[in-house]
Amino acid sequence: MPYFCCQDKNIFYRDEGKGQTILLLPGNTSSSSIHDAEIEFFSKQYRVICPDYPGYGKSDRVEGFPVDFWWHNAEICVQLMRSLQVGDFIVIGTSGGGMIALNVAIMSRGSVKCVIADSIPGEFPSEDDIELVMNERKRLTEGQILFWTRAHGEDWRDVVRLDTMLIVDNAKRGESFYKGRLGEIKCPVLLTGSLADDLVVNIEAGIANIARQISMSKVVFFPAGGHTLMLSRPKAFRTEVIHFIEKINT
Repeated sequence: MPYFCCQDKNIFYRDEGKGQTILLLPGNTSSSSIHDAEIEFFSKQYRVICPDYPGYGKSDRVEGFPVDFWWHNAEICVQLMRSLQVGDFIVIGTSGGGMIALNVAIMSRGSVKCVIADSIPGEFPSEDDIELVMNERKRLTEGQILFWTRAHGEDWRDVVRLDTMLIVDNAKRGESFYKGRLGEIKCPVLLTGSLADDLVVNIEAGIANIARQISMSKVVFFPAGGHTLMLSRPKAFRTEVIHFIEKINT
């Protein structure tokens, strides 16, 4: 299994397929293990690299997650792509992974060909969103337990606990997830989401605000689907993504 050493931690990543490179980024409390279907689909035509963030999945565990989790992991992803000597690449991220994807584009403006950011919240922490996330995580349904066990293994409770702590700590700061630098993104960006998203309050307004700050952005909402669109409506999401990429490549 491939690992990348960063900040004295071994970071696991999956590297499958050949062709133009896609960096596929899981959301918070998820991991590459959750994205078997996406990796299988996109790797038929592209090279797909999908990491487990530090403390997630098969990567080394950490004592805590940084309060700027989405910026910090973007830095790690940029280092990973440089270590693999990848030239230009496409970034696809969902939920927290979509936030990381936009930060990767800010940091690697010369390397990122386009970004697909799915089911992301607005630019700043929202009390309503945080309340929804906290209540959802407290439920501990059979489906959630299966999801987190698949993503991280038997210590999933520790991973989810640390992730919840970082979300609370980040909210107290109230700062932009993107350090106020969305306007620096100059590559094409596709923002997708479901109007029925059950974990992002007022997703339309949040994504519209982000889109207004990115000069080459496109927004696509679907009337049905949950959080995330990538996982709840995979066929529709993949069709939109492939069309977007093909149009950029022409």
